[in-house]
Amino acid sequence: MRVTNIMLANNLLRNMQFNMKRLAECQERLSSGKEIRRPSDDPVRVTTSLALRSDLGEIEQYTKNVNDAKTWMEVTDDALASAIEVLQTARDRAVAGANDTLPQASRQAMAEEVKQLMEQMKQIANTNLGGRYIFGGTKTDQEPYVEDTTSGVVNYLGNSGDIIYEIAPNISVCVNFDGHEVFGKNDINNKDVFAVLKDLYSYLNSGETANVSASIGEIDKLLDNLIARRGELGARENRMEMSADRLSQDQVQQTSLLSQAEDADIAKAIIDLKNQENAYRTTLAAGARIIMPTLIDFLR
Repeated sequence: MRVTNIMLANNLLRNMQFNMKRLAECQERLSSGKEIRRPSDDPVRVTTSLALRSDLGEIEQYTKNVNDAKTWMEVTDDALASAIEVLQTARDRAVAGANDTLPQASRQAMAEEVKQLMEQMKQIANTNLGGRYIFGGTKTDQEPYVEDTTSGVVNYLGNSGDIIYEIAPNISVCVNFDGHEVFGKNDINNKDVFAVLKDLYSYLNSGETANVSASIGEIDKLLDNLIARRGELGARENRMEMSADRLSQDQVQQTSLLSQAEDADIAKAIIDLKNQENAYRTTLAAGARIIMPTLIDFLR
C-alpha cells in the first residue's frame, strides 16, 4: 500500500485530536475533583450517586424539621416555666391573704398584685414564635386568649389540634400543647387559670378569707398540671436531641458514601494528567517529522 503525506497528516490530526480529548478529560476531572460529571461517564456510579443525593436531601429536611420542633419546644418550655412562677406567686399571696389577722388594706394590695399576675398570665398564654401562637392548637394565626371587655372573662379561641412534625420516615411527633391542656378548661367542673385568678382577685378585694383559702387548692391543681406538662415536654425534647444526633450521624455516613461514589482520586488524577500531557507532546513532536526528505531533495 502506498503511504502518502496526506495519509500521514490525517493520522496525525486524528491522534492529536484523541490525545487532546483525553487531556481535556483529565484536566476536567482534576479541576472539578469529580470522577463522574455526566451519566455517560459511569451509568452505574451515577445511579448510586443520585440515590445517595436523594437520601441526603431527605436527611436535610428531617434535620430542619427536628430543629424547628426543638425551637418550638424550647419556647413552650420557657412559657411553662414562667406560668409556673406566676402561679406560685399567686399561691403565696393566697396563703398570706387567707390569714384572718391580716389587715384588709393588705389584702386589697395583694388583690392588685394578683390582677397584674392575670395580665402576665394572659401574655404568657399568647406567647408566639415567629408570628405563630404556640398555645392555640392549629389556629396559630390569632391570639388564643382574648378578654371580653364587658364581662372581663378571658375566652379561649383556639382549638385542640396537634402540630405534627415528621422527623423520620413514617415517624412523627407532636410539638404543641393547646391552651386547655396547659391552662385548664373554663367550665363548671374545671375552672381555667384565668377564672381562678379572677376569683382570687375578687376574694382578696372583698376580704372573703374562706374562699381565698379554697383558692389555694385550685391553684395547686393548676400547678400540678403545669409541672406534669413540663415534664412531658422535657421527654419530647430529649427525643428530639437523640433524633438530631442520629440524623447528624446519618448525614456524615451518607456524605462519605457520596464522596466515594463521585469524588476523584486526586493523586491518580494528577498522574493521569501528566501522562496525557506527555502523550500530547509526543504527538506534536511526531508531527514535526511528517514531511521527511525525498529523492528530489538530493537531486542537484
